[in-house]
Amino acid sequence: MIAIAQQIKNSEYDPFVILGSEVPFPFTPELSKIGNPCPKASHTMPLLEDWGVACRLASLQGYEGVFKGYVTDLARTYLDTLSSAELAQIEVYSCGPHPMLAAVAKLAQEYNLPCQVSLEETMACAVGGCAGCVVEVQTDNGVAMKRVCVDGPVFDAKTVF
Repeated sequence: MIAIAQQIKNSEYDPFVILGSEVPFPFTPELSKIGNPCPKASHTMPLLEDWGVACRLASLQGYEGVFKGYVTDLARTYLDTLSSAELAQIEVYSCGPHPMLAAVAKLAQEYNLPCQVSLEETMACAVGGCAGCVVEVQTDNGVAMKRVCVDGPVFDAKTVF
């Protein structure tokens, strides 16, 4: 997600990254100096801050300056502040564990937002030969089995969840 945020920032888009963790973050969260898209969270990832990318953190652990809740709770708090015109410009990109991706996909569907998910599946060969990483994907012709290592790992959330 960090690489995507950096790439998006280099275009005409203005990304907002939400990071979640239930173990201590692998960096020291800092108070953000970038305008706060969500007043219930004030701390950010320093690397993204240095790049000028708005970021907020979520956790159930009660860390200082970190939104107390799931990433989807923080996202909903943010999305609820937006007008219809602003929502029309939002796209969601998510990576993480399967239950979180399902929750993010559901949230995106509630707000009618396009959503891309990067799936984490066990890959034995990583070249598509073993079919150990297949997932069910909805297509125009019904359900198809797609290999995450070859056909993904990024899929439209509507086709997976």
